[in-house]
Amino acid sequence: MAGQKDEGIVLAETEVNGVRIAFEQFGDPSNPTFILLQGLSMPLNAWPPAFIDRLVEAGFHVLTPENRDIGKSQLFRSAGVPNLVWERLKLSFGLKVRAPYTLADMAGDVAGLMAKLGIGQAHVAGVSMGGMISQLLAIRYPERCLSLTSIMSTTANPRLPKPDAQMVRQLLSRPKTSDPEARIAHSMKTWSMISSEGFGVDLKHVEQRLRDMYARGVTRGGVTRQMLAIGLAKSRVAELRELEVPTLVIHGEKDRLIPVAGGVDTAEAVPGAKLEIIEGMGHDLPPLLIDRITGLMIDHARENDTSAAAA
Repeated sequence: MAGQKDEGIVLAETEVNGVRIAFEQFGDPSNPTFILLQGLSMPLNAWPPAFIDRLVEAGFHVLTPENRDIGKSQLFRSAGVPNLVWERLKLSFGLKVRAPYTLADMAGDVAGLMAKLGIGQAHVAGVSMGGMISQLLAIRYPERCLSLTSIMSTTANPRLPKPDAQMVRQLLSRPKTSDPEARIAHSMKTWSMISSEGFGVDLKHVEQRLRDMYARGVTRGGVTRQMLAIGLAKSRVAELRELEVPTLVIHGEKDRLIPVAGGVDTAEAVPGAKLEIIEGMGHDLPPLLIDRITGLMIDHARENDTSAAAA
């Protein structure tokens, strides 16, 4: 396992289930662990530093695994770039669709990383696709999950409202050229469509964060393969109804990518789940909402942490 350490921050990578997974750790490893899972196309440096700092200051050890096929985790280039339209058409006709991996495989990566790092149990939180992976982690490895926080995510229930059509077209579109500036411009347009309005966002800061993410590693093939994994996922409603992991659901009322009905469906499926709908929030983590969101997560974790470290 290779890594580097700087002032309590550990950046490393290791092999889990035959796949190279990169990750970062923050804070004291003897404290209760919070695992944070990012969404589609987001490497681990997509987490706002203030988000992580808030959890560390509250007394948690924070682990941010990097999903496979993004950043410094293993890329599945040999699988090629799927044609999502064609794959969806095949699926609609009942034909078999092959994907290089599933969301369940990605949840297995997290469980394997926990085992490798000697983390028996943790509080798990994920945003968007990360929320889907978090749900599967709690479903398949409940003994490892002290609590679950599903943020701006959904259950894959086919009866739920679909994403905004304009939003889908933007996600499926490509930059006009392969020039780095064209990629940034395309991503800025996507961000403008999913972001929360009126929460004090600095566009220059957003642009720099996008540049940092591209510098870490975002490939068209990796993003498309992750989208295929999402598209092939079956409804988790029945499994969530059997879930005994304490669950908190947070969703933005203005989310155009995953409509708020997805969050409501998640909370209604999990017995005893708490639901927090944030007025005006879209599909992002705006600076002015970080304290509120992390505050909800911290309270939920403390209510459900029986570890000696928490005591």
